Amino acid sequence: MKLDRRRFLQLSAAGAASVPFASHAADPYGHPIRDPYRHVNQVAKLPAWDGATTSNSVPGSMRMFRGNLANAYYGSGAVSESPRLVWKFRMADFKTRLRDKPITWKGTGWTGQALKYGDYVFVGSTGGHFHCFEAFTGKLVWVYTAHRMFKGSPALYKNRIYVPNVDNHLRCLDAATGALIWDWEGDYDMDSSPRVLDGVVYVGGEDGQLKAFDAETGKALWKHDFGEGTGDEPGSTGIESSLAIVDGHAYFGHLDGYLRSYDLAARKVRWKTKLGIDVDASPLVIGDRIYVGVEEGRPTFHCIDRTTGKDVWTRNIPAGVWSSAAQSGKHVIVGGNDGKMYCFDAATGAEAWTFKAGAGIWSSPSVVDGKVLFGCYDNWYRMLDADTGALIWKYDIEERSHSGAAIENGHIWVGGASGYFYCFGA
Repeated sequence: MKLDRRRFLQLSAAGAASVPFASHAADPYGHPIRDPYRHVNQVAKLPAWDGATTSNSVPGSMRMFRGNLANAYYGSGAVSESPRLVWKFRMADFKTRLRDKPITWKGTGWTGQALKYGDYVFVGSTGGHFHCFEAFTGKLVWVYTAHRMFKGSPALYKNRIYVPNVDNHLRCLDAATGALIWDWEGDYDMDSSPRVLDGVVYVGGEDGQLKAFDAETGKALWKHDFGEGTGDEPGSTGIESSLAIVDGHAYFGHLDGYLRSYDLAARKVRWKTKLGIDVDASPLVIGDRIYVGVEEGRPTFHCIDRTTGKDVWTRNIPAGVWSSAAQSGKHVIVGGNDGKMYCFDAATGAEAWTFKAGAGIWSSPSVVDGKVLFGCYDNWYRMLDADTGALIWKYDIEERSHSGAAIENGHIWVGGASGYFYCFGA
């Protein structure tokens, strides 16, 4: 029997239970809880919740992956053309074996986007820890540990954080203290990033199920099973795409290569469109159109009518698309696994510009203050001019980065596979 990468990791190391950090503690299976920081958790002094009924971000705060339910918010404020390193933090690693060879997971992964809320940033690591930092000093406030990767991105709602993990758990943490409020365990990895709308948490999973939970209690409200998919490659099963939710409909990809429109009230598929093989990218919704890439097939980037599910225009990006597209005025910008950043006219698909990074781009670009920021499979975190694609700035972060960024208050918070989490500012 062939095991995919993350299922192998689950079977090759200790069990899946987890608790908040405690020195020399053990989980219910008797395995020691890794406590590399020897940190005593403190309390973050968070602002009172503003009454929002979703996890949508507002200027000054980043509350979910791709910012809002349409996947169309990437940050706010002025961004310096020559940011300086303000602080960096070396996250703890996770050592295991993969195909009988030692491997060490470091830093943040795909999608690995941080949250920014009040004076704090929150981010998980492939080392198995979820962190709260003082946003502008880098001081560690609290940390929560699990036995697997915090690989996907969290969401913030009513001062709670909803975070998936490769140990098959979806957790709800108190954003002030890191205390576990509720915990749901499934049978497969959780890569899809949660969305919260009107008190309900919506999320996919590698079990192929679209799920809904009560945000307050964690009660499983319902699920719709779309299967794990077929022809999977190691490390990809079911739904890794994160939902876009607009007008009561959820849009998401699947390993089977379909993009689906799902009526959340009626709990049924409205349409599905075959794009290729493995749609891991998260759909961008602009008005009545959806923009999304696919890993294998031809073409690999699609503009789709939101009502009918039919292609409006397509473009072929060689080697496929893992990156989620961003809106930039009348354009959409997306990274390609061929090592290029692409900018297309949103209405026609005409190519406005390309930038050759030279290494595959899996991170989802952030477009803020007329600038495009992203990492890729080389060591550089880059900034481009959103209108021309010209390189403005780059910084050597020592390893690849597939992670999204939180960009607020003139600062950029982003991680990568070197093991470091970075804060850049003016």
